[in-house]
Amino acid sequence: MNDLQINTQIQHSEANGLYQQIEDIKRQRANLKDQQDKLEGKLFDHIQKHGKVLAYKNNLPYVLTVGNVTKSVLNKKELAEELEVPQKDLNTQGIAELVEEQRLTSDMIRSATYSESDVKLKARKARKSDIELIFGK
Repeated sequence: MNDLQINTQIQHSEANGLYQQIEDIKRQRANLKDQQDKLEGKLFDHIQKHGKVLAYKNNLPYVLTVGNVTKSVLNKKELAEELEVPQKDLNTQGIAELVEEQRLTSDMIRSATYSESDVKLKARKARKSDIELIFGK
C-alpha cells in the first residue's frame, strides 16, 4: 500500500469514530430526555397533590408550582388542504404571499386555529412570606 491509501484509511477510520461518538451522544441525550420527562411527571403529581413546593437552586430558595398553559396553534394541514397548497408553503413568507394574493383571510386563519392546553412547571424565587406559608410560622 502506498502512503495515500494508508492516510485515506486513517481519515475514514477517524471519521467513522467521530460519527459513532455523535450517535452515542444522540442516544444518551434521548435517554436523558426520557429520564427528565419521568422526573417532571413525578414532580407535577407531587405539586398537584400537595401544593407549592420549596426547592433550592444554587443555594437559593425557589417556589415551584404547576400552571396550566394555553396556546393557540395553527392547523397547517387543514389550512393547506383548504388552500390547495403544500403544507410546507405555510411558513411566514408563504402566508404573507397568500394574504397579498387575497387567497388567505384572517377568518380562514381563525377557523384553522385551535387552543392547546398543557401543564408547565413554574419556578420563581421564594419570598419570606412563601417560606412562612409553606412551613408555617
